[in-house]
Amino acid sequence: MTCVETYATLRIFSRTLHPAVISGSLGIDATDPVPLDPASKYRPRREVNYWGWCTRQHVASKTDNSLHIAALLALVQGKAAELEQLRSVGCETDICCFWVSDGQGGPSLDVAVMRELARLGLGIWWDVYVDSERKA
Repeated sequence: MTCVETYATLRIFSRTLHPAVISGSLGIDATDPVPLDPASKYRPRREVNYWGWCTRQHVASKTDNSLHIAALLALVQGKAAELEQLRSVGCETDICCFWVSDGQGGPSLDVAVMRELARLGLGIWWDVYVDSERKA
């Protein structure tokens, strides 16, 4: 794999729960909370509260996506019931991975990680960019 930069974010969206309430439910403070703002010029900010916990400043590796995903899974270890409770009141949860590559290859998930994501009810997706300027 030719990853140049990566990190991952556990994201929770809610139309009704403020990010501080989500933090209280999980016992985890968000790294990137954005409360609903009806006056925002950005539609998503007018419509939903956002709670996010990003690995960017918490995982030393900048190129091993599996370490970033592992950090998020460790963060929510023992929190399956809390995540399910949040979803039961309308929250949407997922993991978004930022990925920049300068060539062939891409991220992968092993079976154990896929099982844990499924057990926690967390979908996962990648926001992929190709940095052609770094190619030789």
